[in-house]
Amino acid sequence: MTIYKGLLALALSLVGGYGAICVGLYFYQTRLIFKPTALLTQTPADRQIAYEDVWIDRQGQTAPAGKGLHGWWLPRLSGPLQPLTLLYLHGNSENIGANLGLAHRYQQMGFNVLLVDYRGYGLSPGPFPNEQRVYEDAIASYIYLTQTRQISPQQLWLFGHSLGGAIAIEVATQRPAAGLIIQSTFSSMLEAVRLSGQYDWIPVSWILTQRFNSIAKVPQLLLPVLYIHGVEDTTTAAAMSEQLHTVSPAPKQLWLVPEAGHNNVSDTAGAAYATTVETFVQQTQPAVSIQPHATPVE
Repeated sequence: MTIYKGLLALALSLVGGYGAICVGLYFYQTRLIFKPTALLTQTPADRQIAYEDVWIDRQGQTAPAGKGLHGWWLPRLSGPLQPLTLLYLHGNSENIGANLGLAHRYQQMGFNVLLVDYRGYGLSPGPFPNEQRVYEDAIASYIYLTQTRQISPQQLWLFGHSLGGAIAIEVATQRPAAGLIIQSTFSSMLEAVRLSGQYDWIPVSWILTQRFNSIAKVPQLLLPVLYIHGVEDTTTAAAMSEQLHTVSPAPKQLWLVPEAGHNNVSDTAGAAYATTVETFVQQTQPAVSIQPHATPVE
């Protein structure tokens, strides 16, 4: 009898421990997904890149320095894509400082680039990020461009890297734009977790609140979309960009970059990176016709 009581106590302890882990993951998952840092390891001034510090409030208007979203406005340089503007939405880690190199490549193509940090990243004050907050911050940045800077949606492209790809897709379903460039992203957070195999022993579909369900959104897109993904990406599998491309309406293109990983696609691709982006934009930009979207969620 003592043995049975011991086994029962052990079983209850294991069940209780498992339940505690699930509850912990439910409440702690934003800390596993978002990895913001406050320190800007580099600035445009460090690299002698033309730029302007910008601060954006929740309504998309100019905010006082130190308030609202912090970003860098990189004015376009001489290039083949003038006069277009790019809203650059970065991934889950670090801040805009870690994304300056790729943003500068788009500046060199001829884009104006707005590179912005979500609340809790870099110099942007605010609560710890979650899915809804980063969507709100991206929409505020979009409003800043289209209203405060008076940039036409027909001249505005959205770029998202990794998690930023899911954010850019959300913006494109809420607001009109000329096109989307989505790099190294995932089809949904649930699929990304499933492919990682890291949490196979957890009922992730029950406890996941940060869904980033891009695969359900892209069939609604009304604009050209270019998917770029490194074949050797071990962070987000290239198969997920293939999934998104398959269900996206035309015009669309999927470019899988051989030997490239998650953060080195443009460096690995070399000159082909700019050529591919420029060609896609030039081929689709004249055909862009901004259509009304569903009523935006403010």
